[in-house]
Amino acid sequence: MKKHRYISYLIAVGLVLIGGSCSDDTLDEIDTNPNSPEEVSVNLLLPQVTVNVPTAVTGADLSWYSSVFVQHTAGVHAQLQEADRRSGLENNTLVNNMWNNIYAGVLPDLNIIIERGSPGGEEEGNLVHVGIAKVLKAYTMSVATDVWGRVPYSQAGQGVENRTPTYDSQQQIYTEIQNLLDEAIVDLASGAPSPGGQDLIYSGNVNNWTRTAYSLKARFHNRLSNIDPAGSAQAALAAAAQGFQNASQNLTFTRYTAAAIGEHPWYQESNDRSHHAVSQSFVTTLQSLNDPRLEALVAPAPDPDPSTEDEDPAIVGAPNGTQTNDQANESFSDPTPAVLNATAPMPIMTYDELLFIQAEAHLRLGNTGEALTAYQNGIREAMRRQINAPDPAIDAYIAANATTVSLENIIRQKWIAFWLFQSIEAYNDWRRTGLPAFISQHQISPPPLRFPYAQNELDTNEGNVPDIRGTQIFSVPVWWAGGPE
Repeated sequence: MKKHRYISYLIAVGLVLIGGSCSDDTLDEIDTNPNSPEEVSVNLLLPQVTVNVPTAVTGADLSWYSSVFVQHTAGVHAQLQEADRRSGLENNTLVNNMWNNIYAGVLPDLNIIIERGSPGGEEEGNLVHVGIAKVLKAYTMSVATDVWGRVPYSQAGQGVENRTPTYDSQQQIYTEIQNLLDEAIVDLASGAPSPGGQDLIYSGNVNNWTRTAYSLKARFHNRLSNIDPAGSAQAALAAAAQGFQNASQNLTFTRYTAAAIGEHPWYQESNDRSHHAVSQSFVTTLQSLNDPRLEALVAPAPDPDPSTEDEDPAIVGAPNGTQTNDQANESFSDPTPAVLNATAPMPIMTYDELLFIQAEAHLRLGNTGEALTAYQNGIREAMRRQINAPDPAIDAYIAANATTVSLENIIRQKWIAFWLFQSIEAYNDWRRTGLPAFISQHQISPPPLRFPYAQNELDTNEGNVPDIRGTQIFSVPVWWAGGPE
């Protein structure tokens, strides 16, 4: 909806400016196929996609549901509380909005930038725009295939020309994602004009976009650890070597505003719905590690009796699957305002994640020393990013908790680093590795292994939608987690 309002506003302004002197021919041209997105320039679309990808792909429903699945948060009201109790997750209307965000909103816009800016397109020569769009398309498609499995790719985003796209295998999509990133790296190195401020993530910094492409390649290679353990590790390390070199290059959106329509989506969810509380699992994990991040990230629960001053309010995590409704935020802890606020940054991929990927890849190859170094550096960078922890505190934490490296330790620290806004990646890690183990030991049942397909897709394209329905979402993994194609 925001996209259509924005484009309508731009068209309306243009009509006001030129309306007094338009000829009939000009008016006929303006009136021709007004909904055709091919008429929108890459300069108008780039700001839009660099907002919409972090907001509508990274930061909305898929992230909120994944958060309770991996026990970053617990659902304490309405749909998220039901999801935490494993009720209603087979409902195909659950993800209609997210499917539409990706397939009717984000991907068509990215495709238009790629088509118009590439050789032979109406705006050929804008190859930096194209490279950015390919990076964001690769990321967006990874989210889609990771949560659903087989999805449309080769025939996706064609609008009225193809309303019933076929579904590509996840293996093929992962190949195409890597190809997209390879193409993006070439496009970004073309020397084409920078989009500058039209790029609301890196302001047209080609070096940062190139390092993002390599970092994402490392993430996606590592995702195939169960498919090709050694090969995926070698490929991940090769890509990571050209990825982020420090935290200043993180793929993070930092342009949210305090205006109602520009706020961070998690902050909007908290204000409008308040379906989440911080999970007991997160609280107890950090308490067991004496982790200095706990009090900086998690606020005390409200004092049930403010008239008494016997003791300070305590941090109280909500047990996943709780029967307590806490929409009023009275019983359990929430994130601190320093974490969850209107203008909070939205991390999409970070340097600390890349270090944890390197640690895991080295571990698979038997390079224990390199794995330990990368693991400890990942913790160091995560603690700096999350709470700006001073080096002495980090050193003490590592000495107490991170002197040996194992897959379990790596994934646990990644899980902590992914809190609060990167729950989709934590969900991917759990499905890939079974870690953290407590997620599988849920008091009701483990989380689903994938999301259901959207009902509106079943209504219009049922012949192509894979036959994974109902409770099969709990029993049929996606391909890279050991499932069928």
